[in-house]
Order: sequence, then C-alpha cells, then structure tokens
Amino acid sequence: MDTSIFSFIMSLIWCSIFLLFAAILRRKTDFVLKYGVSFILLILIIGIARLLLPFEPHFAIVIHATSIMPALQRFLTDSIFQIRDISISLFDIFMSIWAIGSLVYLSSIFIGISKAARRIRNLSSSYDPQVQRIMDAIILDSKPKQKYRIIISDDIASPMLVGFFAPTVLLPPMSLSDEEMRFVLLHEWNHFLHKHLWIKLLFNVLCALMWWNPLMYMIKSDLDYILEVSCDRLVVKSFEDDERLGYVESTLEVMKQLINSKPHPSLYSIGFVSTADPEKIVQRSELILFPPQKISRRIQKTLAATILGLMVASYLFIVQPTAPPPKSTNEEYINISPENSYLCPNEYGTYKLFVDGKYVDTFNPDELESKPYSSLPIKNKEDH
Repeated sequence: MDTSIFSFIMSLIWCSIFLLFAAILRRKTDFVLKYGVSFILLILIIGIARLLLPFEPHFAIVIHATSIMPALQRFLTDSIFQIRDISISLFDIFMSIWAIGSLVYLSSIFIGISKAARRIRNLSSSYDPQVQRIMDAIILDSKPKQKYRIIISDDIASPMLVGFFAPTVLLPPMSLSDEEMRFVLLHEWNHFLHKHLWIKLLFNVLCALMWWNPLMYMIKSDLDYILEVSCDRLVVKSFEDDERLGYVESTLEVMKQLINSKPHPSLYSIGFVSTADPEKIVQRSELILFPPQKISRRIQKTLAATILGLMVASYLFIVQPTAPPPKSTNEEYINISPENSYLCPNEYGTYKLFVDGKYVDTFNPDELESKPYSSLPIKNKEDH
C-alpha cells in the first residue's frame, strides 16, 4: 500500500463526508429512536479511521485528471523560495502551519486538564448523607466495584463526572428526592463505566489534528449531547414506562433548580445537563421515554456491513493528476496507465518510462513507489 499527497487528500474528503453524515443523522429524531446513538458513533469511528488510514491500495482504480489536479499539484509543490538550498513549497508551508496549530491545540488540551484537576483538588466539599447512602448502594450493585469521591460545592454549576482513572462526582447543592438523586448518580456513574470521558478526550485529540476542519467543531458541539443521550439510554434500558417518566421529570427538575447556572462542559468533565437548547431537550426526553425499537441482529449486521462497505469502497478510487513529461519538453500532461505504459530497468539501477512505445523519462526506484508508476509492468530490453 502506498501513501501520497493525493491519497491523503482523498482521506480528508472521505472523513469529512462521514462526519457530515453523522451530524445530519444526529438531528433526525426518528432515526435515533429507531437505531439509537450507537449507529451514529459507529459512523464517527469509521470516519476517524478513514482519516488515520490514508493508504492507496494496489487494487485502487486511478482516475486521471488532466486539468484541475495537475494545476493543484503544481500550485502546492512548486518551489516558491529557498532556505540554504532547501526548496520550500506552498505545501510545505501549509503542513508547517497545520503541525504548529495541532501542537498548540494539543498543548491547550493538556494544560486545560491540568488546570481543571488543580481547581477540583482545591474545592471544599460539604457532606450529604442522602448522596452518600444512594451512591454506596449504586456502587454495591456495580461491576466492577470502584472507589469514588463526591464533592458538593456552590462552585459547581451542574452534576458532572471527572477523573479518567479515579472517578469524582461533582454536585451543586440540590433539593431532590431519593429517586431523583438516584437517577442523577446512576447517570454519572454510567459515564464512568462506559469510558465516556476517554471518548471525549480521544475526539478532542482528533480535533487537534483536524483543527482547521469546521465539521470537526460541528460534531464536537454535539459530542457532549450524544454521550448524554447514550448514557440516558444505558440507564433506562431496563426501566418500565413509569420509571422512564420519572427519569425525564428528574432531568427537568435538575434543569429547573439550576436554571440560573449555565452548563459549561469541559474536556475534563461530562455531565447530567450539557445543554439548554430546547430542541435538544425535547429530543432527549423523547429518546428516554420511548425505548428503541427491537432491531434484529440481521438488520444490525446489515447496517454495520453497509458502513464498513462504504469505508472499503472509499479506497476503490483515487484521483491523481496525469504524470508530467520531462522538464525539457513543452508537451502537455500525458496519460500513464498499465495499458499504454511500462518501465524498463537499465544498467545504472534506474528505470526508463515508455508510453505508447516511446521513451518519456528516467526515474530512480524511490520515485516509482506511488501511482501511477507503482502499477506499471516492468519489461526487460528483450521484451520490447
């Protein structure tokens, strides 16, 4: 498998398509009711995987572009100035800006985590026997059992979970019934059990790598909400209808008591109330009240296979410019394919390129690692 600037561009395009698809589906309540948020998360995972695997397999069909792509190639790769005999192209500048932006973004992530952890360590907490009793009961039924910490403070805006390894539940002072408090704590504990903080961290790292792509920020703005809904579904999956209604009422009661506190989701935390958007609140309530429809394993496998098939299909085609002729000629770009071209090794360890039976240029072996040259047949002198 080869990697080139064009396989990388194709990878960026396909990743963006998957991200856009996931963002559109998130807003389709009927779809989420039927298939749940797991399907949307799968699409996100596939899109991210496509970005991280920008390969150009040997079975890929090369689509030769004769105008736009060659012009783009020249625009990006032609030298615009030199520094100590090192040619610098626009592509080099773009990649440098990309790398610097990613490093700055990554630094801000880990500095933010460090500052948040320090602030939480300095929070003073009040003891609440109700919270302690209910949380102990939840841990008793939990597998695996895990040590935890609870902080109740006026400095906390809304219920949330922090801690990648040692979970801490943060709560503002609230007046809730035992059932309402149980729902809140169950929700936060399920965030820890299902590694939602790690998912959030991973996605933010990916945002650092794709900081220039607006689609990443579109998904990022929805990520807390998607994880909230996913956690809701996990908590209520075995609930009866009256318990589901009680869970929704508990959510609304928490929002009511914290109406003057703005939720401010951060990378380090994940909470019970991540948004005040009315459209999202209504959708979240519907997704809690109405259990997902039973989907047969056959349909689940078909959907998963379809998404995976799309990923595989994304590798079937790659758009590349037609190869340029020798620099000494004034010919236009020419089409090179296994049908009309071949390589011939010579005694100097290099390869001569022949197109339509005519000699075109000579290449070093390392120049033949990418398409279209890597797919060309090699013929000895006596064969042509």
